[in-house]
Amino acid sequence: MSGNILLQVDQLCFGYTHSKVPIGEKLSFFVREAEIFALVGESGCGKSLTGLCLIDLLPRGISIFSGAIKVGAQNILDFSPQHRRLLRGKTIAMVFQDPMTALNPVFTVGDQVKEVLVLHQGLSPKEAWERAAELFYMVGIPSPKERLRSYPHELSGGMRQRVMLAMALAGQPQLLIADEPTTALDVTIQAQILDLLQEIRQKQGLSVFLISHDLGVVAETADRAAVMYAGRLVEEAKVEELFKAPKHPYTQALLEALPRPGVKRLASLPGRVPPPGRRPKGCKFADRCVLALSCCQEEEPPWREIAPGHKVRCFRV
Repeated sequence: MSGNILLQVDQLCFGYTHSKVPIGEKLSFFVREAEIFALVGESGCGKSLTGLCLIDLLPRGISIFSGAIKVGAQNILDFSPQHRRLLRGKTIAMVFQDPMTALNPVFTVGDQVKEVLVLHQGLSPKEAWERAAELFYMVGIPSPKERLRSYPHELSGGMRQRVMLAMALAGQPQLLIADEPTTALDVTIQAQILDLLQEIRQKQGLSVFLISHDLGVVAETADRAAVMYAGRLVEEAKVEELFKAPKHPYTQALLEALPRPGVKRLASLPGRVPPPGRRPKGCKFADRCVLALSCCQEEEPPWREIAPGHKVRCFRV
């Protein structure tokens, strides 16, 4: 895939502010214009916090230690907090995992989308209300003018997720961060939301940073993907290549755990992701890896390119 690089993350490190215990370390990746790039991994590996770094919404007590987050040629970490807030919603927007907690329960969904349009597009309240109806129609909400007056609890999970998409698109961002956008939705609604992301990407040239633990979602949606484990990237490649010829033992284990026709018993990966502050000295996956070498316990493998566009962190490759 060709295309200009929209987002470039270089050696990003973040963690607990006071103890300086790292959560994400030496993260480097990029997202091209009009591309869907996925970040994959088990719960607790640092995926969602990586997305929050990009939009400057880290929770209290967690901060960025070093690295760069470049949009175009500018490192947004060099900006003032006020300047970074201006980017949020207009340059980079986010769809959160649980729309019920992300939406304000005491305001109608129309008022919440209208607020974004007034702030980022400078529209009058009347113009913003009309534009909100257009956005609702664009994301597939039926009877959009009537739905503007609904409260979040009056909508289904799928409709609330569409409202979140409309709100994210209201500022006409260049990059959309989608954090587990189909979690807790049934399979039919999941497919509709993923199709909608593809349609928006194609029509508007929007870049999408997709965060997911669901490899099926990634296979259907993304162009490229990076696999994350214990705060480190362990493999990155085009999605077709990643699924066809995974190189890292962790990626292989994730794929072996996927349901397959004719396979009654799924493969399992014993153990769990080591938490921050208790990660091993060498390869973070060594304790769970059946292919680990003696050097894996003492030294962390380098992040290197083994083929054009295919990077891996493993001594075995």
